[in-house]
Amino acid sequence: MMSFKEFISGISFRSLQPHMPPTYIDEFSNTILPDEDEQMKKMLFEICSIPKMSTLALGAIINKGIAQMEDHLAFVNVGVWNGFTFLCGLVNNTRKKCIGIDNFSEFGSPREEFLKKFSFYKSEFHHFYDMDYIDYFKQIHNSRIGFYLYDGAHDYKNQLKGLQLAEPFFAKNCIIMVDDTNFEHPRQATLDFISNSTNKYEIVLDARTYCNGHPTFWNGVMILQKLNE
Repeated sequence: MMSFKEFISGISFRSLQPHMPPTYIDEFSNTILPDEDEQMKKMLFEICSIPKMSTLALGAIINKGIAQMEDHLAFVNVGVWNGFTFLCGLVNNTRKKCIGIDNFSEFGSPREEFLKKFSFYKSEFHHFYDMDYIDYFKQIHNSRIGFYLYDGAHDYKNQLKGLQLAEPFFAKNCIIMVDDTNFEHPRQATLDFISNSTNKYEIVLDARTYCNGHPTFWNGVMILQKLNE
């Protein structure tokens, strides 16, 4: 079985590359996944029609990471918006613990639209909390995390806090995804988080794109892995 790191490093793009100015392109034909390409694209096809600030490549990374996550660990997604990234983790991962958190304070508050989609895709192992992420971590969360995606407010303070509040729950080899890293604040907050932490992290992927909304890696992405227990 292909490892998660091999999967990430093996993702490629047929014509439009992350550093190129974007043109209209079918991201399904442009994106080449290194493992089960056709199967993954069929699995995520319907979800990719959801209004999103992400891409097929990022959705595939999330799905693969959750699929390989140990069963006793949790996938936690702060900031679900219309649900694309969170639902990408749920699909075909019915027995993996998946937790979404959002108070819908930004981007048009699509609460009802998300809840309909979540109700359709969820299993008994999938949970959603309609609340602020700070309150969630302080009041509710109690399980070890195997995959963490912070996609809440990306100002420096919230980005850093979103990582720090979740860190005590990170299991060994936990995958941490940070998006919008073309922007200075989330990038610097993530780098400062790494340098100031007592834990050790490896940057598995640091991909910038030509601009926000790019069909490859959208607005940039960093993927970290915690190396110690």
